[in-house]
Amino acid sequence: MRRSLLLRSLLVAVVAAAIGLLGPGAQAATSPQSQPVAATEDLGEGEGITAEQLEAALSKSAKPMEPPPGGWDVPTNRSYHLLASCRPHAAAISQGAAAWAGLDETANNDTPVECRNSYITDCGGGGRIVGCNWGRGQRIALYMGGVRDQALLAAHEFGHDWYGHSSYRCAGWSNPQHVMAPSLCGFGPSGAKETVRID
Repeated sequence: MRRSLLLRSLLVAVVAAAIGLLGPGAQAATSPQSQPVAATEDLGEGEGITAEQLEAALSKSAKPMEPPPGGWDVPTNRSYHLLASCRPHAAAISQGAAAWAGLDETANNDTPVECRNSYITDCGGGGRIVGCNWGRGQRIALYMGGVRDQALLAAHEFGHDWYGHSSYRCAGWSNPQHVMAPSLCGFGPSGAKETVRID
């Protein structure tokens, strides 16, 4: 405390001497040395915001983007059925499927959809892969625990029945190309900032 007071007094003396040497016109100029002194003052505790609080605030204030009613048009109609592993995620998968017009759930011999309990390692390629569609709808695997927006993950994988990856960096809901981006970016299920691959 004494040292800080001594430094401030010394600084004031130096500035006063400089003003005296430069004349009365220099008194209007602000001393650049005055800013570091102000920066050393104790401003008390600040108020922060966590990533989770920010995301919650943004989700309440912004209208979420979503596909049009009935879904985006696709070249051909397709269908899928959920394997037992996906029953706990049926609502999110159904919401993702609704992004595409002409895609419905049936019990026929169509695209089987399985859910995994970890990242998908048999999709071809490395990294933290959370979704895979083999053979344009022959089989789909989803790691729903690896993402926060499970419906977007499902929509992306169903989209591979017709489309490849787009040039968007991160997937979102604004249009079909946005859904087909090669990565899900943002906050993961734990609230941590992350990016995962979707094939």
